[in-house]
Amino acid sequence: MKPRTKREKLVVELSSKLPAITETQIRSGKKHCFPHNAYRCKDEMWCSECGKMWVDVTGQKEGYIKCPYCGERLEVKVSRKTKDNAVSYLTVVTTSGDFQVLRHFYTAKYARKERDTHYFIDEVCQQWITADRKETVMAKAMNMGCRGWIHTTDMSIKQDGNIYYSHSYDIDGYVYPKVKVLPILRRNGLRTSFHGVTPARLIRAILGESKYAEMLLKTKQYSMLDFYMHRGGLSHPWAVNICNRNGYIIKDGSMYDDYLHLLDYFHLDTHNAHYVCPKNLKKEHDKLVEKKRKIEAKIRAEEERKRRIERMSRMKQDILSFIQRIQPFLGIEIKDEDIVIRPLESVTQFYQEGKAMHHCVYSNGYYKRKDCIILTAQKNGKRLETVEISLKTFKIVQSRAVCNKTSDYHDHIIKLVNRNMGLIRRAAS
Repeated sequence: MKPRTKREKLVVELSSKLPAITETQIRSGKKHCFPHNAYRCKDEMWCSECGKMWVDVTGQKEGYIKCPYCGERLEVKVSRKTKDNAVSYLTVVTTSGDFQVLRHFYTAKYARKERDTHYFIDEVCQQWITADRKETVMAKAMNMGCRGWIHTTDMSIKQDGNIYYSHSYDIDGYVYPKVKVLPILRRNGLRTSFHGVTPARLIRAILGESKYAEMLLKTKQYSMLDFYMHRGGLSHPWAVNICNRNGYIIKDGSMYDDYLHLLDYFHLDTHNAHYVCPKNLKKEHDKLVEKKRKIEAKIRAEEERKRRIERMSRMKQDILSFIQRIQPFLGIEIKDEDIVIRPLESVTQFYQEGKAMHHCVYSNGYYKRKDCIILTAQKNGKRLETVEISLKTFKIVQSRAVCNKTSDYHDHIIKLVNRNMGLIRRAAS
């Protein structure tokens, strides 16, 4: 996009005057942007820094080792991989005129066993931020992939943000330690470290975009700063002020926030330094977690006891209701040769029928249904099928054998029940 405003034209002019990346910056990027590994396969090891291979008979499978060729300190990894390619970003923080400039360099490493390791470094994006938080982005073109830079293009003015993310060019990479910042940023507490926060986000935050970033930075509450910038808010800002007044440095921001919520749960005073500034955060946190776990376990046990009583009460009512409904049908028996068909006369018989026939006559509570009666068809004491009859239409709804299949006597059972449907009709009336 061509520069249109005075600020965009000034950014293009100043960008053309920025110096090229130095050899010192490149060496720093190579050292800190990528892991340095020695890959072991049996007795062979190779260095991801120089690609050289050697035989190591010590059998070391973890820890660190020194490459006998390049002298680099390497972490031992047991792997059969023969190449180690990786991509990262090197960010150089500098100033130009009244702009805070973030220069992002795409850094790629191509390492292969018994071959020289190659690096590719290319400046792909620049963020120009003024003291009033106005931002101009210069970057190379991208394809449809995420961070799919087209390296053959020139950098030009870009619109920062898309429909998914308002600051789509914020890049979180390794920050070169020699940092130059605007006087207002230095006044607001920024020195050389960004404390795990994306540089552009922290700069905008301490320029006034976020409420507590400057306070957390100046009071050296770096863990809470990291937590605050990633979470987007502080649940108990007064607790942090109490910590600062007492010289208490929070070591773990996320654990401390959980601890404060636990204090709320137990109605403990989060305005009291005794609770807010624990000598051992993890110990106090774990103690409250365990205490809460026991309380909630008791609550769950009590709720389960009440549900169990309710279930038993409902089951008693269902059994009494079933006993009343089955009374007219007691004693009904349909016989033909060796086949005997009779009603299931108790909930226990429903359970036995469902267990033996592997179907849902008991688990789905057929004994609760007021508009049907369930019969069991047996031959010489062996269950053949379970028959459901509607008491509204006096028709057979279904007749199921083991696993809801049909038996060899299915048709015979259906005919036998239909011939004797009058017995059931008279009993129901």
